[in-house]
Amino acid sequence: MTRLDQWRQQFSQCHKTRKHDQVKVLAQLINDPPHELWGPELSIEQSQGLGCWLDGCARMYQHHLEQAELEAAYSYLCLAQGRLEQVISRAEVDQNIRLCCCRRLEQVMVLIVEFCKKQHGKAWRAELSNQIESHIKFLTLYPLNEAPIPVLKPSRGTNKSA
Repeated sequence: MTRLDQWRQQFSQCHKTRKHDQVKVLAQLINDPPHELWGPELSIEQSQGLGCWLDGCARMYQHHLEQAELEAAYSYLCLAQGRLEQVISRAEVDQNIRLCCCRRLEQVMVLIVEFCKKQHGKAWRAELSNQIESHIKFLTLYPLNEAPIPVLKPSRGTNKSA
């Protein structure tokens, strides 16, 4: 069993019980995921693991919001944003993983914008402006809106009769 499989099992167990006292366990899983989670190879386990990780970030964000711990809540959105941007920016990562992360990054950015808009004060307005500017710059550097081109492999039984 790989480290990714073990991590997914731990995450699944945490997800099934959904107890508030598992925040520390969930935080540990989010902050110490297996390296394979970020690519470069695409696999079912990797894809599911990435979904689990993002779900965990969302759960931690929600938990801290409910506790009125705004900075902690925001930090989980920023963690998700940073990790997704890191994956997208790595050329060696499978194109499908990068595109999936790009779509998920858009969802995280919506949450970040909504969060910042709900906060009061000049600092949050400045943070909102910085987030939007940074995201636009990132998208100009890594424009991944197109579908990947499938890699076609030669068929084993090619018939050369014409």
